[in-house]
Amino acid sequence: MPMHGAPVAPSRYNIRVPDRSPQHEDEPKHRRHALYASEATGLLLIAFVLLILTLVRYWRYIHWSLR
Repeated sequence: MPMHGAPVAPSRYNIRVPDRSPQHEDEPKHRRHALYASEATGLLLIAFVLLILTLVRYWRYIHWSLR
C-alpha cells in the first residue's frame, strides 16, 4: 500500500523502447569539417598578422646579440 504523497509508478513504466531506425538515409550528413578548417585557418592567419605587426613595431628594440 503506497504512502500518502508518494508518486505511484505506472505498471508499464520500464517497457522496452524500440531501436531507432534511420529515417532519412538519402539525405547527406551534415559536414562541418570545412567550417572547422576555415575557422582554424582564420585563427592562424590572425596569429601570423599579430606576429608580423609585433616584429615591425619592436624591430629596433629586439636584442639581436642574444642569438
